[in-house]
Amino acid sequence: MPSPLLKTKQGAAPVELTETTKDLFRVIYQSQHAAESAKDDDNSPKIKVNEIISKMSFFYEKIRNAVDYKDEHLLRKNAIERILRRLHLMGHNEAEEVAKMLLIELIRAAYLQNNSVPEEKIREVAAIIERFAKLRHLLLAAGKKSRKETDDIKRWILNLSATDIEEHLGDHRIDQVIGQHMFDIINTNIIDDGKDADFTRDKKIQIYLNIFSKLFKYDDAMLEFLLFRYVNPSWAKASDEDVAIVSQHYHELREMTRQQLAHPFRKQVGRLASRYTIYFSMLRDAVTENPEGAYDKLKNSPVQFKKLIEKVCERRYKESRGRLRRGAVRSIIYLLLTKSILVFILEVPVIFFLGEELRYLSLAINVLFPPTLLFLIALFTGVPGRENTAKIQAGVEEIVFNQSLNDKTVKLRYPTARTAAANIIFGFLYAVTFLISFGLVIWGLVYLQFTIVSILIFLLFLSFVSFFGIRLSRFARAYSVIENRENVFSFFANFFYVPIVGTGKWLTETFSQINVFIFILDFIIESPFKIFVEIFEKWSVYVKERKDEVVD
Repeated sequence: MPSPLLKTKQGAAPVELTETTKDLFRVIYQSQHAAESAKDDDNSPKIKVNEIISKMSFFYEKIRNAVDYKDEHLLRKNAIERILRRLHLMGHNEAEEVAKMLLIELIRAAYLQNNSVPEEKIREVAAIIERFAKLRHLLLAAGKKSRKETDDIKRWILNLSATDIEEHLGDHRIDQVIGQHMFDIINTNIIDDGKDADFTRDKKIQIYLNIFSKLFKYDDAMLEFLLFRYVNPSWAKASDEDVAIVSQHYHELREMTRQQLAHPFRKQVGRLASRYTIYFSMLRDAVTENPEGAYDKLKNSPVQFKKLIEKVCERRYKESRGRLRRGAVRSIIYLLLTKSILVFILEVPVIFFLGEELRYLSLAINVLFPPTLLFLIALFTGVPGRENTAKIQAGVEEIVFNQSLNDKTVKLRYPTARTAAANIIFGFLYAVTFLISFGLVIWGLVYLQFTIVSILIFLLFLSFVSFFGIRLSRFARAYSVIENRENVFSFFANFFYVPIVGTGKWLTETFSQINVFIFILDFIIESPFKIFVEIFEKWSVYVKERKDEVVD
């Protein structure tokens, strides 16, 4: 296929595109062309596993992810971290051996495609593992440490290793080009007179973090790796001396990381990054689907290109609805598997132990309430409409044709420090709304003759479901560039709903740390299960060899 940058219709009036658009077309074309060539020319040996046996690992991973509620885009990185932790606990310390076992398990669990990962990846991943193993050894050997500090270092190194490997296994060439141009645009949008060096430094770091947060969907744990790499840009080729220098500045690095992740500029820059992530995502989809056709529309019929963006938006909205439904199902399964079963196993015995009367109405409500509420939230959560599409079209046109941003500049502001008196007053008012919110619910449950145990269970579920409902709404608004308009009802509802959501967030984070099902799966079931899969696969290879001998 000829490059779309070199072909236009004869006689068509030339249209000047921005350098951003040219770069995007170039990298997408090169990426697709390279992928086609690689399929034909790459004869290097690949890692291959038994597909039938791999089904067992695949279904296990589905069950494991159901009881550990995480966003879909984080599943592979979390799996890498979990596998590395287990292999280390089992005494596998040879970097190349760990890398090979890691890649095989990722292929079995369908995080990587079977018979497509070059064996050369084993050596590359082993190099990453070895560098972080050296850093881990130096940090743990540097003076006496408490158990808490030792565990924190181990978790930190494990997270950095997993994120580095996750990045290495992906192809981010297109995203890197988009990210660089997003950085330039957002940096231009932010007013900076250059007089404050700390302001300029923090602004650039926050743009960097927010691009990866919004574009690559990195969570805070993965952003720690970005900050690590930001401070140590030559880490990928670090020598033993370089690793030793990094270990000497460990405490300064961790403190800088904490400051930047909690920086007051983060949310302000995040709003800009979120909007441009959507613009670039839509543009990327339109170009990737048919680079030559998209380029032809851009050069000869901008109106047709505008319609192409509209189709992409509609397709993305449809995907949002699907993610919303899947998220609701996952939330229901998560609640049932990790909360409901344990609670209902305890509820009836505790009610009898306290000498209270067992009321079937309260039991029925507590069983049906979580899935019903989540279903209603998913049902009435709408995706963006025409107004949002029009704004996306305008944003894409800005990137493609003009990129004149002087009238859209923003000024970052440090938050105004509240006085101690204001903090006391606001804290008191929040406590009042907290008591009113839960008090009204408890009053209604008492009216329905709920027992104390049933009331506690209902409040627990209400908090969980409210928090999950907020998270589900993110799926629906993933491609929204229009801010929500607040009305009188939503303004006052927030006062009483936010305390319930906040309680659900706290409970979810607390329960995730003491998730009994995750403990059972990771430390009791997973290790022997993976050993069984390994032995089973070796047995199948042995049987195949004997079969070949018999046939020959």
